[in-house]
Amino acid sequence: MTNEYSISFEAIAPASLEALSHAFYEHFDGVLVERAGQVIVTVHVDGVDAVDAARTAIADLEDESTLGLSICHVDLDLVDGPEVGRRLGVTRQAVQNWAVGTRGQGFPRPLGCPGGKRIWAWGEVVAWARDRLGSQEAPTLTRDEAARVDALLAQRRNLTSATA
Repeated sequence: MTNEYSISFEAIAPASLEALSHAFYEHFDGVLVERAGQVIVTVHVDGVDAVDAARTAIADLEDESTLGLSICHVDLDLVDGPEVGRRLGVTRQAVQNWAVGTRGQGFPRPLGCPGGKRIWAWGEVVAWARDRLGSQEAPTLTRDEAARVDALLAQRRNLTSATA
């Protein structure tokens, strides 16, 4: 049985996003954007698990007959409290209560607190929300799964550079 996953990657594009947009939206369900000078591609893809779905997405996105992107890394889709609330349709206070443990046990620990603002990987929040709240958000890569996919991408880069 397969599930649908929403997975985001950092990529290098062989052409402008404008030039790639038509082909992307013709072949993929997702979003292709430039954010802070980086190409971020999010796709909805089926897989037996999240890592399998990521492998499928990478192969499809890098296929020269579709886009020919070069996938660099998983994008963890970092979110702060207000963004968690917006995406899950709850108040900031609800997110605050989860984060400090007064409600909703087991809420993920933040990745960090730059400038005093808690930041989470969206995949961790989604996994928690699906398990604890019955959320229908499409699952995505957890941090551990993202690390596995990034390791596969790094290994591939190392093999490519060793043979070059």
